[in-house]
Amino acid sequence: MKYINQIASPVQIRDGHDNFFTPLRIFMAVMVLIGHAIMLPYGDPSGEPALFFHYRPSYIAVNMFFIASGFLVTKSMLYRGDLGEYAAARILRIFPALFIHVMLVVFVAGLLLTRLPASQYLTDIHVLLQPFKVLSFVDTDMVLPGLFEDNPEQYSSATLWTLRYEVMAYIGTAILFALGFMKKAWMIAAQYVVCVIAYIASIRLGIIDNLPATAVSLLRFGVAYGLGAAIYAYQDRIKLYWPIIPVLFAITALLYPLGDIEILFNIALAYAMFWLAYAKCAPLERLQKSTDISYGIYIYHWVVLQIMFAWVPELSPAMRIIIALIITVALSYASWIFVEKPALGLKKRFSRKARQSSKAILPAE
Repeated sequence: MKYINQIASPVQIRDGHDNFFTPLRIFMAVMVLIGHAIMLPYGDPSGEPALFFHYRPSYIAVNMFFIASGFLVTKSMLYRGDLGEYAAARILRIFPALFIHVMLVVFVAGLLLTRLPASQYLTDIHVLLQPFKVLSFVDTDMVLPGLFEDNPEQYSSATLWTLRYEVMAYIGTAILFALGFMKKAWMIAAQYVVCVIAYIASIRLGIIDNLPATAVSLLRFGVAYGLGAAIYAYQDRIKLYWPIIPVLFAITALLYPLGDIEILFNIALAYAMFWLAYAKCAPLERLQKSTDISYGIYIYHWVVLQIMFAWVPELSPAMRIIIALIITVALSYASWIFVEKPALGLKKRFSRKARQSSKAILPAE
């Protein structure tokens, strides 16, 4: 009865680490893995089953990642109040693990699996340029010569493309903070409103289909990230009740024929996610201390699936998911222990250097 009363009580967003964001991020990353494991044999996103109208697991999970990121990164920026420390935290969270991932894919998996002779592979300009292309986010797909040529998809890291927008969001947050546009809650919420207006206008004016893919993705992720930031800005005024969750999804479903439901769907996702993140549930509190392997799962699962499909294409989707999950989780734990956690331990040292650089670039107040 005590646990039932806890769940029935209104949920409020709390400071500190008393939340379930880490297990939720792991769940989101696994959703992406499952969606891609089903889709991969088709070589087309349409092969991934839809969960809610046209929304597929990987799409839903990525939107949830950006909503959570908007909340947590805004919190990080305002809590630190220092561009150097903020830059250190963001850079060390993204790039060390990404660098190791790229090097393993290009110079270990690629070298072992390519159909080309080793000498030809290692001297191919497309191979040598991959680390620079991926780490600069110019091209994150990593199409390597002689690799996965018989697979429906030839990409070695098709999921990395969203990191470009994640980093752009980090930079946008830093710029807005530096310009003084995050001093008031309404300023942060206004940024979300601008993103929503831009998204709806692009649809109503019939121009979204003619926009470059980058612009469409900026609109999509800007709305999701901005929503998370707005929730952080007004967290003290928000109370979450679980019966509202099905109501929001029902309203979204009812309005689906009218179009433009991306905004409503994100709000429903956000409401559900924040209720789950901050609900009190004593039997599950151990999960709050889970090792955050979500980033590792996200960046490694695609190449694992590609290798599996190249070797054993006849695997059933269920077996593909199970085996890929086991291998990817192992790689993700290794990434956390040997790369991500040690890198995050360098934040203080790195932040001093980043602070010095930011002072040299930004004018004094």
